[in-house]
Amino acid sequence: MKKAWIFTLLLLSLLTASCTTKYVCPDGSTVSRPDLCSKIEVEKQPQEVLSQDIREVLDKNKNVHSMSYQYKRFDQPLVRAVKVWVKEKQVKQELAVQSTVWHKNEMDVVIFDTEKRTAEAYCESRRLCIKTGDAGPVNFDQYYVKNPLDWVEDLISAEKISEAQIGGRNVWRLRTDTNIDLWTDTFFGVPLRVDVGNERHEFQNIAFNSVADSDIQFSEKIDDLS
Repeated sequence: MKKAWIFTLLLLSLLTASCTTKYVCPDGSTVSRPDLCSKIEVEKQPQEVLSQDIREVLDKNKNVHSMSYQYKRFDQPLVRAVKVWVKEKQVKQELAVQSTVWHKNEMDVVIFDTEKRTAEAYCESRRLCIKTGDAGPVNFDQYYVKNPLDWVEDLISAEKISEAQIGGRNVWRLRTDTNIDLWTDTFFGVPLRVDVGNERHEFQNIAFNSVADSDIQFSEKIDDLS
């Protein structure tokens, strides 16, 4: 009789434990059954809100393997435009250095590897640099400026506001759910202008798929002495 009573208690304990067991999902949430984890993860994933025509335009940027342009902050009129070259994961970006005093700058360009998130500074101008050559590594986040492809990477929500032309190119003005306006080239699927509040980022005189390997490497500017 005593053994039967102990067995009954153990059975009740196991049943109670099974009813209160919690499973921890990869995102840290707890559920009563393991199969509920996948349901929660699906619900938490943002849903894509892009019309078919917007998606077709944006998909065209898959054909962009390189580009060069003049980057300008329209809301900062005193800061000159700088030249940028992009080829796959390599980016070479000029810096808006002073250009009135000779042999003053320690660096005037930065070359980035966006996959490894590394940044190496150089000084190229023989007229404006203290010395030309490698100036050493610098902080990636401090110097890197988003290129057009960065603005539309992983974009999941946007609506078409209007159509226009920029620099003779047809663009669609797309507005994201965070109120960023992307003036997107309809042939290559990348923004030529980005408005973020009072900021205006412009990618002027853009050229696609014409950047050579030599364009994203250090190149001493000897002609500056002329």
